[in-house]
Amino acid sequence: MRRIGDTFDAITACCGAAVGAVALALPITYAWSGESTSYRLAALYNSVPRGAAIGVIVAATVAVLVTTFTRPATAWAVALAGSFGLFVNHLAARHTTAPEVLTTQDYVDAICGGILLGALGAAALRKPLPAFGFALGSVGFFVFGDLAEFLDIQAMDPYAVMETPPTWLISVAVGLVLLSAMGNAVRRGQVHDPQERVELPITPILAALVFALPVLVGTEWLSRQYDRPGGHTIDITLAVIATVIAATVSAMLLPRRDGVAILLAAAIVPASDALGPTPRPDWMLAAVLVATGLGIVAGFKAPVPGFGLFMVGALSVFAIVVAPYDNTAMYATGSIALAFIAGYCCGCVRPCYVPSGVLAISALLLPSIVTAMPEEGDLPVRDAMAGVGTAGKTALAITIGCALALAGLYRLRPPSLPRPLAPAPTGAVADI
Repeated sequence: MRRIGDTFDAITACCGAAVGAVALALPITYAWSGESTSYRLAALYNSVPRGAAIGVIVAATVAVLVTTFTRPATAWAVALAGSFGLFVNHLAARHTTAPEVLTTQDYVDAICGGILLGALGAAALRKPLPAFGFALGSVGFFVFGDLAEFLDIQAMDPYAVMETPPTWLISVAVGLVLLSAMGNAVRRGQVHDPQERVELPITPILAALVFALPVLVGTEWLSRQYDRPGGHTIDITLAVIATVIAATVSAMLLPRRDGVAILLAAAIVPASDALGPTPRPDWMLAAVLVATGLGIVAGFKAPVPGFGLFMVGALSVFAIVVAPYDNTAMYATGSIALAFIAGYCCGCVRPCYVPSGVLAISALLLPSIVTAMPEEGDLPVRDAMAGVGTAGKTALAITIGCALALAGLYRLRPPSLPRPLAPAPTGAVADI
């Protein structure tokens, strides 16, 4: 019966993580996208909101509070509150008459999504099967990305933005989380794992602030620089340095070697953005989920974070090579490779503290400086020709910086001591 319960919790975690990720990642706006409407709706679905940074900070905070002060079963109840908040917010959006209210509802969406991700991660990352489902749902959405296109949402309709995620998908998530919360409420023997205690349990909150805010500010600053004519090499270099420093400091704040996950996330996001807008037919979602699942299993079986960063660097080089070409097959190959690499990086991380894993996974939904770069078609011809492959080169530079930070982290932090060969308690942190 316990196995059946864990399997159902894995399904719940997968669906809930996908819903929470969509709530954090959409809608989005760019400064350089032009004033097509008061909210720059022309780029609403392919830029990064301040709400995403707020959601990541909320997710880390909720994960810390739930892990520190409550029983694991309570995490499911908090996740239920977050998912229900999303449902109510989307119902209220149907009766919105003023477009100005959409911005407020977007922030409410991000906060509720952060609550859902934080509590769901705190509950799911304690057991292997639910942890796999949580990683598959969040990483799978991160790779597939353009859910608005998949759901056939009209980009120029400001009210359609409240259909990301759609109400029916939120309803499914609420129902699944409710059943999991009820099932976990009646299970016995769920206690905190004493080995999970850390010296300063709020470090994931501090790490989230240190990483999310500089990255968000740097992204918005770089996007404004593209309003000015001339080259932007110095601007990009400064943004790269700021990103690497923020990721390094955030990684050092986390206990033991949990910071490895932050460095991996900081490198994966720009590499993903460097691939550009990829045509994604319906079958692509299944391919991405399968590749992500295989990557998670591979990372669990052979955890080598350095090799994960090497693959991210190779993906950045691939983005540089394919930049001059408009080849659907190449882009589809890059997306599937990204799914496997992101899954591998997720599976190879072994957090000693649950909120560290929640922060790393939710950090995938943050912006990157590559996201702030306009597409070549949006630039003047001379700038577009000079900037071919710039996104991939920027992602490669960030990956190299994260690799150096990883080497420093390994040197300063000794490996975690192996746990005794005894049956792990029910509340033990999962390896994923």
